[in-house]
Amino acid sequence: MINNKLTNPLSGGESKEPRQSNLEALRIAAMLLVLLIHFAHAHCSPSADSLQHSPGQTIANLCLRSISFVCVNCFILISGYFSIRWKPRSFFGFLFQVVFWLTLGTAMVKVFGFSQETSSLNACLSFVNGRWFVPAYIALYIISPILNEFINNSQTKNLGRYVLCFYIFSTLFGYLLVSDEFNGGMSLISLIGIYFTGAYLRREDSVFNRFSARQCFMSFSAIAVLLVVISTGLLTMGISKSIFGYLNPLIIIQSVFLFLTFRNLKIGNIKYINWIAASAFAVYLFHMHPLIRPHYTLTCKWISDQGAYAPILVILFFITIFIFCTLVDKVRIYIFDKVFKLISHKKVSLEISHR
Repeated sequence: MINNKLTNPLSGGESKEPRQSNLEALRIAAMLLVLLIHFAHAHCSPSADSLQHSPGQTIANLCLRSISFVCVNCFILISGYFSIRWKPRSFFGFLFQVVFWLTLGTAMVKVFGFSQETSSLNACLSFVNGRWFVPAYIALYIISPILNEFINNSQTKNLGRYVLCFYIFSTLFGYLLVSDEFNGGMSLISLIGIYFTGAYLRREDSVFNRFSARQCFMSFSAIAVLLVVISTGLLTMGISKSIFGYLNPLIIIQSVFLFLTFRNLKIGNIKYINWIAASAFAVYLFHMHPLIRPHYTLTCKWISDQGAYAPILVILFFITIFIFCTLVDKVRIYIFDKVFKLISHKKVSLEISHR
C-alpha cells in the first residue's frame, strides 16, 4: 500500500511525516513557471508573421512557453504522488485562502485606485467561474477519496495500464479532436489523469530512482528544445496553430521528467523551502486576481520593452511578488489557525455540554 499521510499540497496542510523539500522546491519552481507562462502570454502569440518580422522575440517567446507549460501538471503530480487526504481543516483552509486573496486583492486595487471595475463582486465571481483551475481543483479534492480508493485497490501494472489508456483517449479526443469535455486540458478530467500519473510514479519509486536528477533534467530540456523546433518549423510553413497545451503528450512527458528531476534530488528536509512552499499558491491567487491581472500583464509588457535590462527586471519582479505573497499569506495562515481552533474548541464544548 502507498503511504498516504501527506495532505492537500496546494493549501500547505499539515502532515504526519516530514515534508520532502525536494518536491516542496518543485512547488516553488512550478509557481515561478506559472508567472513565466503568464509573462509569455502577456505578448502576442507567436505567428508566422511575427517569426518573419521579429524572429528573435518570437523564438524567445517559444522558449519561455516550452519550459513553463509544465507548471500546472507538476502541481497536480505532487498531489497525486502524495495523494489528497480529505480533512476539513485542509479543505476549508484552501477555500479560506481563495477568499482571503480575493478580498485582499479587491481591497488593494480599490485603496490605491488601480481599478475602475464597477462591480468587485462580479469580478471575484468571474475568478471562480472564469478561471478554471480553482473550481477544477476543488472538485478534484472533493472526489479524491473515490480516486484514492481506486488507486489503493489497483495493482501497480493495472494502474499503469489505466494511465496509458487514459492518455491515449486524452490525446485522441482532447488534443487532436479538441473535445469540449477536455477544454484543452483545463478541466477536472485532465487533472484526474495527472493525479493518477502522480500516484503511479509513487508506486514505481524504486524504478524511477534509478535515473539521476541530471538525466531527468536533460530529458526535460531535450523535449523543450524539440517543442521549439517543431513550433518554429510550423511557423516557417505558415502554420500558426500553437502546439502548446496541457494535453500535448510531449508536455505531459516533459512534466513527468521535471517532477522526477526534483524527486531524485537529495537535499533532505530544509525548513525555509518548506516555509515558502506552503504559501506558493498565494502567488497564483494574487497575480491572477481579475482586478490585478491586467496590471500584471502591463508590467510584463513594460519589462519586455527594457531591452538588455529585461532579464534582470523580470527576476526582480518575480522575487518581489513571491516575497509579498509569502509574507502576507503567513498572516492568512495565522488568522485561519486561530479561527479554526476557536471553532473546534466551541464545537467540543457544545458536545460536552450535551452529554
